[in-house]
Amino acid sequence: MLLASVLLAIIVFLRVRAQRRDRRDIQARQYWSEILQRELAGETVQVNPLQRDEVIGFIEAWNALCETLPDASVRRLASLGHRVGLAQAAQRMLRGSYHDRAMTIIALGHLRDRHLYDQLAKFLDDRSPIVSLCAARALAQVDPPRAMAAFVPMIAQREDWVPGSVARILAENVDGSAAHEISNALLRANADSTVKLVRFLADIDPQRAAVVVRQLLDGHVDDHIISVCLQLITDPQDRERVIGFLTASRWHVRMHAAAALGRIGSNGDSVRLEALLSDSVWWVRYRTAQALLILPGMGAAALREVQSRHTDAYGRDIIEQVLSEHALRSSV
Repeated sequence: MLLASVLLAIIVFLRVRAQRRDRRDIQARQYWSEILQRELAGETVQVNPLQRDEVIGFIEAWNALCETLPDASVRRLASLGHRVGLAQAAQRMLRGSYHDRAMTIIALGHLRDRHLYDQLAKFLDDRSPIVSLCAARALAQVDPPRAMAAFVPMIAQREDWVPGSVARILAENVDGSAAHEISNALLRANADSTVKLVRFLADIDPQRAAVVVRQLLDGHVDDHIISVCLQLITDPQDRERVIGFLTASRWHVRMHAAAALGRIGSNGDSVRLEALLSDSVWWVRYRTAQALLILPGMGAAALREVQSRHTDAYGRDIIEQVLSEHALRSSV
């Protein structure tokens, strides 16, 4: 009974302390949110250095506001961050839980202070994917060229990094260093890395990606790479390249070639695509019928005519399915 009483007392004490800490953090966040808004409005507010019990509330208010602002406004707020001593006050938080580390790293990134680069770079190899990605984004805000040189080679190595988060960091890069580093990395990448990197390059710099895609398609590369490159093609000047893959031995290459020709081809390519309606693989026939439907000069009526003269039963069936799906979408 004595032990149970002691444990109950400890639990009550911890609960009360946690509630007190939460109230303190909420009050600090409200106070600093008001100060930040005044600073953003152009008022130079007199502030004192952050106290230990204010750090969490300030960081929460700071991050919440900075995430909604354009880069120029964030840089304007940075002077207040320096005046309150955010970089110095955050040292304890960087040794805390992964949540504290992540929030603090994000906050330091918004300072846009190159002197913080080496300190933040230590977290790029953190075993937590959240912390390491937060560090990568913060570094990209602090010193973009240097950050991309370190970040891009790690993309292929870190299987635990969420592609969407990586894409966001790359998309936020405005000085072109991300595209430059990816292009360099592609020169020495293996098949798996190439697939991953070329997709990211297409998202942030389509023109540069188009050049890389052409080089890959013209070279002797893995069929998986060819499939990915065919998915990324949007330029009609690559039409002849795409046509060359319609008769590839691997079905997934034929499938993606048919889909690509539907995007960039001309009315005269319908004959080439019609031949694939008799392909032995269902997915090839399906993507081919879809490609014929969107080909310039085609449409539902023209595809119905193809169906009427096609001699292969599987080809006629797949056209019927695609036309039915098209009619259903049109009626919604």
